[in-house]
Amino acid sequence: MIEFDSTPAPTISPAETSAGGVRLERIGRRWLIWSFILCPCHLPWTLALLTAALGGSALGAVVNSHRNWVGGGVALLYFIGVAIGFRYLRQAKATGACRVGSR
Repeated sequence: MIEFDSTPAPTISPAETSAGGVRLERIGRRWLIWSFILCPCHLPWTLALLTAALGGSALGAVVNSHRNWVGGGVALLYFIGVAIGFRYLRQAKATGACRVGSR
């Protein structure tokens, strides 16, 4: 004979849901902010800073001689970061605690 557990499922208070949503929203916004630093429109500045910071080292020589590959990698990191940021914001909005788009 099959016996079922009669204990009630734990309930989550709206405050707990709201706190989790706010945390997800903050994480999502941080991902977006840091991703926009790697935005392809900032690529000349990013490559110049990488070359200057790594100048005189073997890694700096690789960055300087393979600018197209490094630029593609930075652009790829940008797109991945934006996708992760928007994913966190969608999860926060699903919990009902996200302030994005609400007035």
